[in-house]
Amino acid sequence: MRKYGAIGRMLAFLLAVSGLNACVRTTTPPQGTPQALLAAVTKSDLRDYWTNDFGRAKRTGGYSVIVPVERAQALLESIRGQVPSGYVAFVGTTHNLDDPSIKGAELVMAPGQDQFDIVRLAATDAVNHGKTTDQIIEELKRWDAQFGIDIWQAETDTIQLKLKSLPEDLPAFSQRMYEFCPDIVDQGVGDIESLQAAVEQDGAIFLWWD
Repeated sequence: MRKYGAIGRMLAFLLAVSGLNACVRTTTPPQGTPQALLAAVTKSDLRDYWTNDFGRAKRTGGYSVIVPVERAQALLESIRGQVPSGYVAFVGTTHNLDDPSIKGAELVMAPGQDQFDIVRLAATDAVNHGKTTDQIIEELKRWDAQFGIDIWQAETDTIQLKLKSLPEDLPAFSQRMYEFCPDIVDQGVGDIESLQAAVEQDGAIFLWWD
């Protein structure tokens, strides 16, 4: 009896260990969650944070993966229609100064209600031009109310967005854009006429504050 009792206890132990190992090996996130969506679409290693300040500050409560910069926008578009309620998805940090070995862009999914939360989550500001994150958002909300915008990328000093329609007075808007973000002309296209031509051709805006 002692022999069978020992065997029984050994079998019970092996079954318990096997079950524990199975739990340890199960790393696939539950379906329908933000992390599952990111992992399934990008096939990249999931991180339980995203970064601000050029990669130097980690933010928890959301998720990110590193993807090639040239594929980041297309990958974002492929998941936007599937983002769970209460979350926003965007391309975040593209220049990581904390870890130069990281080559690529962050594809982020974090708690938010609308596209303006993207700017908050990215903590974008223009401190060299005296503009806070909230002030930037206020201006972007005015643009959205007038002709519609779609913010898809934001990081410490940069915002990229698409226009849903061109402003009726494009020269006036180009001047307004220059006053809001001088570096896109002064360190970018060179003059307001070139800025206007780029916006008209691409239907997109690249904001960058040095």
